[in-house]
Amino acid sequence: MNIGKMTRTASVWLISAMLWFMAGSPGKAAEKAADLTGLSLEELYNLDVVQINVLGAHTHPKGQAMFGYHYMFMNMEGIRDGDDEISPAEVFSRGFTVAHTRMQMQMHMMEAMYAPTDRLTLMAMLPYKHMSMEHAMSTGAHFTQHADGVGDVEALGSYTVLGDNRQGGHRLMLNAGLSLPTGSIEVKDHRMGDASMPRVKLEYPMQLGSGTYDLLPGLTYLGDAGNWSWGAQGIATVRLGRNHNDYRFGNQYRVTTWAAYGITDWLAPYVRFDGRYWENVHGADEDLNPNASGEANPRIQAGKRIDALFGVTLYAPRGTLKGARLMLEGGLPVYQYLKGPQLGTDYILSAGVTYAF
Repeated sequence: MNIGKMTRTASVWLISAMLWFMAGSPGKAAEKAADLTGLSLEELYNLDVVQINVLGAHTHPKGQAMFGYHYMFMNMEGIRDGDDEISPAEVFSRGFTVAHTRMQMQMHMMEAMYAPTDRLTLMAMLPYKHMSMEHAMSTGAHFTQHADGVGDVEALGSYTVLGDNRQGGHRLMLNAGLSLPTGSIEVKDHRMGDASMPRVKLEYPMQLGSGTYDLLPGLTYLGDAGNWSWGAQGIATVRLGRNHNDYRFGNQYRVTTWAAYGITDWLAPYVRFDGRYWENVHGADEDLNPNASGEANPRIQAGKRIDALFGVTLYAPRGTLKGARLMLEGGLPVYQYLKGPQLGTDYILSAGVTYAF
């Protein structure tokens, strides 16, 4: 099954369906595209572009709620050490018996948001993950292992300290959240991917959660003028203590910036750059052999990456689907430096649907 091809095909159908519903007819679509000044304050507010994969960058007016579904697909290929891509043979020459050649992750995220005031928006997210990892052994054998289940639940609040969300313009928001250790850190699969063999603990990247309570502090800036909107965010994941397996994942620091242009009152393409830096694992899971593979060695998990992403937001400002929004995004790294050997990121695809009322 070619999951990436299926995802791209589904995206095309989703775009076509949303365009058909929103436009109604070519004449109506042209009429809407001609002038945005006839929109009400609420409609202009709702046109504020939601950035998929940017945590807590969207707010709502007092009393408004939103429910959403978000899908992400990430393909990781190519073994990297620093700036360089290396071969499985080189991994084996360093004493490892296993080299990971490919990893794919699918994440289904259910999210809910509610604004008790104009300045404060609360949100909660529940992820479900499917992951697969392809292995090559120094003996020449190849196998695949899988993991799936609920990840860590996140709760976040965004409070506007400068600016007015209803009027738009320049705004500054404080983000504060908590990640709860609901995802398992005991994920196992059959040794060598063979159902006749016993189950073994999977490496750090294949675990579903962190096993720790994690703080999510951040700062977000939003701006808009005319048909343009833009923003930037810095947010961190700060791990607290160690989990019951006597380790914690390294802290992660993320900076992202974007710019979008509202072509009509329902269509806004955008470009986004996303930078991440993450630290090594602290401590170690005694069930993992650090000499078996790079992904099982806690001392070589750190890295940094910058992604260039392109997307489109489709919003229904009126009619039967009023309040519905479709977001599509895809991109790839323009820079990555990994303390390896680790698998590098190849490309990322995302899609999301939300409904506000």
